[in-house]
Amino acid sequence: MKDKNEYFREVINKYSNLVYRIALNRVGYKEVAEDVFQDVFLAFSRKCPKFKNEEHEKAWFIRVTINKTKNIISSSWNKKVVGLDEDIPFSTEEKHDIYYLVQELPKDYRTVIYLYYYEGYKVGEISKLMNKNENTIKTWLSRARNSLKEKLEGGFEDE
Repeated sequence: MKDKNEYFREVINKYSNLVYRIALNRVGYKEVAEDVFQDVFLAFSRKCPKFKNEEHEKAWFIRVTINKTKNIISSSWNKKVVGLDEDIPFSTEEKHDIYYLVQELPKDYRTVIYLYYYEGYKVGEISKLMNKNENTIKTWLSRARNSLKEKLEGGFEDE
């Protein structure tokens, strides 16, 4: 039987990248994403939830991360913050361009794109995670794809 500290370390190692990427995707700033990261794992350590299975555990972390980012985005402090322009290193110029195009999308579109393409969730699963109707998720996904397609096609013609 694992002790509690060992269990927490394993869970943090398992979900740290997921939580951080979703937070960064939704808030757009490294420092704020780090705050969300800490809040999520603090909530986990305080509540010590029991999960039915690994998928339930992963969904809990995604849901809590989305909720924590909503709290920050809607706070009055966030409305007065001006972000710093940071250049994130990428392995290719194409990845750099796509990342910044995705960041220009509305936060819900960014989240749907991330969950669908990077985490492999299906539309029905995303709708449960985000507490939205499946048709809403389909619409957001379609609009996000169309927007990215227009920007990508338009960007290459201008060069």
